[in-house]
Amino acid sequence: MTGLTLHGVVRAEWTKLLSLRSTRVVFAATAVLTVVFAGFIGWNQARSGDAPTVAGAFLPIDLFSLVLGVFGVLTMTGEFSSGLARATFAAVPARLPVLGAKVVALAAVTLPVLAVTCVAALLANQAFAHGDRITLGDAGVLRATAGAAAAPLAMGLVGLAVGTLLRHTALAITVFVAALLVLPAILPATLPDHVAGDVLRFVPVAAGQALYATGPDGGPFDLLAPGAAALVLAGWVALLLAAAGIALGRRDV
Repeated sequence: MTGLTLHGVVRAEWTKLLSLRSTRVVFAATAVLTVVFAGFIGWNQARSGDAPTVAGAFLPIDLFSLVLGVFGVLTMTGEFSSGLARATFAAVPARLPVLGAKVVALAAVTLPVLAVTCVAALLANQAFAHGDRITLGDAGVLRATAGAAAAPLAMGLVGLAVGTLLRHTALAITVFVAALLVLPAILPATLPDHVAGDVLRFVPVAAGQALYATGPDGGPFDLLAPGAAALVLAGWVALLLAAAGIALGRRDV
């Protein structure tokens, strides 16, 4: 780096993220929608006479995962499409610190938003419950809330890695959405029944959902235990970011 410290690179990436009005608008709108949907789910559960569940409260978190994944893609591909990457890598020729700074900045910006959103979603969902309500003090709920905040961030980092690898916005978003939504839907139809469940549990989106599960969800396959899911998701993120770092260092801008 030419006179720049890692702290300076992180600060530059932080400024890039927060200087865009669209960042604040998208995060605020997604947070509000997540909480509103959680409230509607809680209202529908109460109307149907169903017991409140943590899974119902955090079901809308999948929306945040999708939005953050696309945002992660744009965080890198936007630099290439606008030509800003030339200036960025001229200032930081090593390149790898730029990717690391984007990871740190993305986590620092999104984690507080996600934490507040997850707590608000739980409260909104439980506001309609009859009788005993689920609280953060109940067994496993605080861990599930933390997992619900971590899962979308992991998807954002996956999106960042995909955007770095592919560099083209439309292609990177297509690949990310296909991996997040299409692949889990196609795999059960292409694999034998006794294999599909074992494979699907290790897909990033399923591992992310396992982070905020508190018991069997009644789905077509059993999710991993939260600890194992965290390791699987961290492995995906580390593998993709490592590949992105290698590609970033070898390619011309």
